[in-house]
Amino acid sequence: MNLKLKKTIIAFSTLCLLTASGPMSVFASPSDIPDQLSIEDFNLSKQNEYVVQDDIIDINSLPITVSKSDLQYTPQGVDPGEGATKVVLTTYGSYAQPAQQDRKSGIFNIVKGLTLIVFTSIIDTFYSVVTCVADLVMSSIDTTQVATAQTLVSYTYPTKQGQVWYSNAWHTLFESTNRNVYKHYYAIYWDKNKNSRQGVKDFVPAKGYSAIKVQSAAHYYNDTYIQTQAYNNYLQGKEHTTEEWINN
Repeated sequence: MNLKLKKTIIAFSTLCLLTASGPMSVFASPSDIPDQLSIEDFNLSKQNEYVVQDDIIDINSLPITVSKSDLQYTPQGVDPGEGATKVVLTTYGSYAQPAQQDRKSGIFNIVKGLTLIVFTSIIDTFYSVVTCVADLVMSSIDTTQVATAQTLVSYTYPTKQGQVWYSNAWHTLFESTNRNVYKHYYAIYWDKNKNSRQGVKDFVPAKGYSAIKVQSAAHYYNDTYIQTQAYNNYLQGKEHTTEEWINN
């Protein structure tokens, strides 16, 4: 990692910690994160080409037709013609630490019915969070002992890029970016062998899960608009424009 990138990441991490809303928080709750901070995170990932696995929901939203005016796949070495357009998907990761949403502790049998906030209006039970983690590490819970359940979320930034072919290459001239939200469950508990156990279950694309919430840009799902906007930018001096989820 070069020195400039390292300093940038350290600076961003410090800013994240300064926005923490409590002693157990590693990041502000989503409703409290300033839009500018989210955009800075996205732009940093984009600048450093921090690309992560695409979510199947974003892959499935791509165009399925193939033509000169709506070109999804171009064989290497084939010239599609000056002014041809296409839409491609690039998903950027986040440098922010997972954001704590809720945390509760107590004797498992007593508090197992409590609800925890997962993200905004999405909730789950104390029982579900702890047992999800316990199943992951294949251990049984001593329900007479204290346990802790914690919910967190992380983000990715799927970006649809409207590209235009000119000068013998594809050029991105318009981008539409969503923010995908993924949940993480953390738990501490005692098992029936009197061992203290802890673990995390990550509900992310790498584990086969899709986003629990998608915050959408205005035209992310309109591939015709994305291609048209890219082509219009090509006609207007090959300018580059973007739209993000916070503007919708």
